[in-house]
Amino acid sequence: MPTSSDSNLKQIYVKDYRSPQAAIDYAKSIGGARIIFPNGDYPCSLVIDSPNIELFSDGNTILRAKTPSTVVDVKTGGVNFVLDGFDIRGQTLRDELTSNRNGTHKNTKALHCIRIQERGARLKNFKTSGARYDGLYLKYDGQIDFEAQDFLIGSTARNPVTIVAGQGFRFTRGKVSIDNRFTSKQGKLISGLYLFDCEPNNINDKYRGIKFTNVIFENAGTGYGNNQVIFQDTNIGNSNDLGVYFEDCQFIKAGAATGSAYVRLKADTKLKEFSNIHFKSTRHQFRAMAIAGGREVLLKNSTFENMIIDEQNLTFAIRLSTGCKVVNIKTTANKPVKLLLDKKSNVKVINVAGY
Repeated sequence: MPTSSDSNLKQIYVKDYRSPQAAIDYAKSIGGARIIFPNGDYPCSLVIDSPNIELFSDGNTILRAKTPSTVVDVKTGGVNFVLDGFDIRGQTLRDELTSNRNGTHKNTKALHCIRIQERGARLKNFKTSGARYDGLYLKYDGQIDFEAQDFLIGSTARNPVTIVAGQGFRFTRGKVSIDNRFTSKQGKLISGLYLFDCEPNNINDKYRGIKFTNVIFENAGTGYGNNQVIFQDTNIGNSNDLGVYFEDCQFIKAGAATGSAYVRLKADTKLKEFSNIHFKSTRHQFRAMAIAGGREVLLKNSTFENMIIDEQNLTFAIRLSTGCKVVNIKTTANKPVKLLLDKKSNVKVINVAGY
């Protein structure tokens, strides 16, 4: 049995209530509780809008789509939410029997598997897949202090993960993967837009401070979509100061995928600078970074350290500039590494083949 983050919370069992939402509503009435779900398959659309609600699985427990709404929706007020041990699916049982068929048959139901719009959420030992839009959707105005551990965030009809706003995200020991199993039957939403999308919805949305440790990013798609980790304009000044860290991570491809997952920078306006992106002890089955949107960008105050890449270009159309450091970079074929450097800046290059 997982241990609650607050040992003083009352423990209740979902089987003692008429529905999972009824158990949550009771927990709300007493200021929070640890809610235990026994093994089973639960169609639901859960709403958490009060603090200290903790959902624990007793074993192999599925929370799946019941309506077009989000399966687990943490709204304003749902501070310090905990979820541990669940398989969360955006499909109904009927949807699971319907194949994609090139987008001609809808086989998703829920908008999101999990939506977090409050601070302090902790998600552990969980899986997501099959939503119409996002497996995990994150949006909060301010310090979100979000943490995900030991996860498999699987494919959806759009993005496995979307960050819209917030500061302070941690992803540890997990995998984010996209393939072509799902469709929403809505325009081009046919099994995957981005693998991991950081994209403000409007000028008021800001994101920063994302740390990935021991995370695998996998493109298992077959020719559709931009199956990479996308960082779009942050609306924080002109430099897009991201504060993103990748440590002990892998960027790979699987199955019939035409290319590996990698990091892409996208500036939709005349903003052409990004900064504060760091790679340490990472493995790439392609290049590490590239642009999205057709214009070259400058990258400042970033580090590339102890990396292995499959191709010679460390970046594509991303020019390393002031404050960047490149240390101990190798290619799998032991060929010289190609760096795109801003000649006006003193980029530190140490132990890189060809330099």
